[in-house]
Amino acid sequence: MFENSLFENSLFQNNLFQNNRFQSMRLMSLAALFAVLFVVAMPAALADGYGNQVVDKFSRGFANSLTGWLELPKNIVNTTKQDNIGMGLTVGLVKGLAHSVGRTVVGVFELVTFFIPNKPVVQPTYAWDFDKNTSYSSP
Repeated sequence: MFENSLFENSLFQNNLFQNNRFQSMRLMSLAALFAVLFVVAMPAALADGYGNQVVDKFSRGFANSLTGWLELPKNIVNTTKQDNIGMGLTVGLVKGLAHSVGRTVVGVFELVTFFIPNKPVVQPTYAWDFDKNTSYSSP
């Protein structure tokens, strides 16, 4: 019985050693991945205007995530001007709801990914530009 417990104890220690080795290999792989990503991302970070682009995207995301609801009255008013009051209160309301959700979601997305600069997805850039209809493009 004593020999059996020594055998089990040595198996446990061997298994523990393998788990520690696996964890250290996983940690080294993760560190290597971060090093590669850092080296790949460094030229973009050093490019001219990177800081300005990041600040612009962050401010766009912040503004659009908080003011996406402005699309609702904007689309009601614009549709009423283009067609009539009935269309403004029905079609404009539906378009306003859709664009409110769209602009808010895009704003949150831009806020979360502000460190990756890209062109504005929503046109016009901000919701308070009431003269233009809202459209979306790929980043």
